[in-house]
Amino acid sequence: MFCPYCGKQNKDTAVFCEFCGKALAQKTIPQPSAQPAAQSNLNSKKASTHKAGLSYNAKRGIVTGLLIFVLVLIVLLINNPPWNW
Repeated sequence: MFCPYCGKQNKDTAVFCEFCGKALAQKTIPQPSAQPAAQSNLNSKKASTHKAGLSYNAKRGIVTGLLIFVLVLIVLLINNPPWNW
């Protein structure tokens, strides 16, 4: 399945694009109209508890930002040590 937003290929079972994180169009499977109430409640709970995670690019950006922050902190501490030796 190709993402309609970024054009990258994803698994056919993917709900969100692995690259840009946008929701992918899902193929609908026809369900019988006479569905028991208990089964209907289970399906609605599953759909409402799904949370989208961060995309790969977002995670990479966060890690890169943290690494830059740590490196700048180390350089500042080396050049201006807060201790008196």
